[in-house]
Amino acid sequence: MKTKLTPRFLTALTIFSLMGQIAWVVENMYLNVFLYKMFNATAADISMMVGASSVAATLTTILVGAFSDKVGKRKLLMCLGYIIWGISILGFALIRIDLVSEVFTFMVVSHTNAIASLCITLTIALDCIMTFFGSSANDAAFNAWLTDSTDETNRGSIEGINAMMPLVAILAVFGGFMGLNQDLQESWTVIFLVIGGVVTALGVAGFFLVEETGVKSEENSHYFA
Repeated sequence: MKTKLTPRFLTALTIFSLMGQIAWVVENMYLNVFLYKMFNATAADISMMVGASSVAATLTTILVGAFSDKVGKRKLLMCLGYIIWGISILGFALIRIDLVSEVFTFMVVSHTNAIASLCITLTIALDCIMTFFGSSANDAAFNAWLTDSTDETNRGSIEGINAMMPLVAILAVFGGFMGLNQDLQESWTVIFLVIGGVVTALGVAGFFLVEETGVKSEENSHYFA
């Protein structure tokens, strides 16, 4: 039986869609600035990060989407995915010259730019990890949950709400953080802690808010043993 447009469903739709898009705005529009401002990253470094995360997002969406079709655990994948997604965003707050140099003090002796290069590498790696869990939770599980929870009579209006969230997210992110000085490490710490903390909290709340659809597709059973 399809989930109707109840207040509970609309609340879950709005906050999961909005926060997912806000997290993607930070990833797509802020991480490159973070690399450049904090570690003097080159255009090649930024291109490598964008390319690596794009590949991770594409493969994750296809594979995890098929997996969620087989097991039908949309709610679990969504909520756990958002929790780990948020934790991975929090991890960016730890990638800073002073903290990394304390852990890898031997690299300062060998090369003055070694710590900055290491921070760039760590950011790219963590971006791919974050993208994996973000794509699993949002692109694969959440969008599949929306499809499972609607029918031909209400899917158009629901997709309309979901489609406008990227624009709302851009306004929220730029409006909320426009007063921060992006040349300061403290500003980036605030951005990552706020976004990561809210996304993690949303994943926890989802266990109480989201209703499992119970839909399972036998057509995709051949993708996994």
